[in-house]
Parts: sequence; structure tokens; C-alpha cells
Amino acid sequence: MLIAFVIGCSGTACTGVSPMSTTVASRDTSTGSFRPTPSATSVPHSLTSLIDATVVRVVDGDTIIVDIDGSQERLRLIGMNTPELNKPDGPAECYATEATKRTQELVDAANGRVQLERDVSESDQYGRMLRYVWLVNPDGMQMLNEALVEGGFARAVTYRPDVKYQSILNREQNDAKNHNLGLWNVCH
Repeated sequence: MLIAFVIGCSGTACTGVSPMSTTVASRDTSTGSFRPTPSATSVPHSLTSLIDATVVRVVDGDTIIVDIDGSQERLRLIGMNTPELNKPDGPAECYATEATKRTQELVDAANGRVQLERDVSESDQYGRMLRYVWLVNPDGMQMLNEALVEGGFARAVTYRPDVKYQSILNREQNDAKNHNLGLWNVCH
């Protein structure tokens, strides 16, 4: 599981280490939030394109409602899919409750503070905003999409043309499957 440990800070730069990657982050003095410095696998591709938002509500494992400057938007996480919690034609899928709960836990740990990163598409066929969601934690940033796949709460799914981080998500899925984590252990 991707857990960043802060191992040293000086001035405005901090270095965190996780079992899967190294992330260097610096504190943005205007907002007080940490912004990763591109040096590892799971850091935003473009720091200038990140949009600050607050999670208003978790709908299910891969869909959240965010507030962006006073406007609420329904957002679908890119590159992964969690089991369906609210199926119109039947019961929740295997591991849907656990995936939704894990999304809520990760959002809560960041006090709802996130930064959003766009890939190619603005929205999906249902009008949901498509984004990679970066949790703004006290010890650095973590991609929610990746954390869910890594823990076995979601499957990596390629939705072209939005593939910026697909190789990372695919790698995390293979690792979760190999270790029988989450849905890979329970759902058959």
C-alpha cells in the first residue's frame, strides 16, 4: 500500500519514501499545500495544471462530488473501476461496499482536500468530470486512483484516450493480484 513517510524536511522541501516510489514535495507558500516535484512514478505530470477542490461526498468507490470554487461537480476517477455499489438492476457487486468505504477513508485522511488533474477528456458519456484525484495529505500527496488499485479496491481499466498514468495503474493491479489483495482475494 502506498504510504508516504516524511523522512526529512528543510525549508520548503520535504522528501517522502514509500515502498513503491519516492516522492519529493515542496510546500506552496501561497496555499500551504504540498506539491510534488516530478521525480518519481506517481507525481502529477504538470504541477501547473492542478486544480484545488474539496470532496463534498463520496458516491461510490470511483465517483465523488467535488466543490471547485463554489461549484459542485460529479467526478469519475480515471483509469480504474471499482465494483458497482448502486446498480439499478440488482444488488451491489462484490467488494463495492469495501471500495466505497476505502475511498471515504482516504478522502477523510486528507480532510477532503484534493487537487485534480485532467488527462485528455473533460467528461465521460454521463457528463461526469474525468480526473486523477490527488489527495493533499499532511505528509505529501497521494493519487487516490492509484491507492485504490494498489490496495485491491479497484481494477485498472484503460479508457482511451485518457492513459497518462495507465502503466502505473496496471503495475499496481498486477501487484495487488499477485498478493491476493482486496477484491482479488474475495471476488471470484
